[in-house]
Amino acid sequence: MILSEIISFIFNDFAFGDVVEAIIAAIIIAILFFLVREKIFGIPDFSGKWYLKSETETTAYNPYEQMELQHNLFLRLEGNNIRGASEKIYENSSYGKRATHSRHIIKYSGKYRARAQIDGSIQKRIFGSDILTLHATEYGERRQSTIYCRFELKKKFLIFSDYKATLFCGEFHSMVADQKGSVKLSKEPFMQSIPEIKGKVQ
Repeated sequence: MILSEIISFIFNDFAFGDVVEAIIAAIIIAILFFLVREKIFGIPDFSGKWYLKSETETTAYNPYEQMELQHNLFLRLEGNNIRGASEKIYENSSYGKRATHSRHIIKYSGKYRARAQIDGSIQKRIFGSDILTLHATEYGERRQSTIYCRFELKKKFLIFSDYKATLFCGEFHSMVADQKGSVKLSKEPFMQSIPEIKGKVQ
């Protein structure tokens, strides 16, 4: 008797259609949630090795005008935050020009590479570009300096980000001689001229 009542409940009273509809709805909601999280609120993975090039446009110290610096960056993503370190590998500037050289180009190696600690974050915005900021504290030979970089992570569409981009452009500010200019962050190395200043940096 009890078994027949259970069977009757399953096949007559229990609405299998409602259960199937609920399961399908749950699957659709889960898929939509995943797409929203990954495509709209997802964070591009900046972990790994990057190359950074900065070009000074304005400065309080004239010899630094049009100076180009290049750094190697090693970054790791921690949620919305970015941590890492950098080393200065290249300089093209007018600072230290000699009468025998038309340019002041140095490729730094080994212990002569100035190192910096990097902290940053990614600010997600539903509409408009996401914002990547990097704050570097560099420990140079003479003094400790602070550099701030800001990048707009352009989106292919109004909402969806392009997570496969390998080059980002932005602006930087440095406390050294009140420098300001453009900066590029790339997965590929930047072009470099042949060094003309020889000495301890080789």
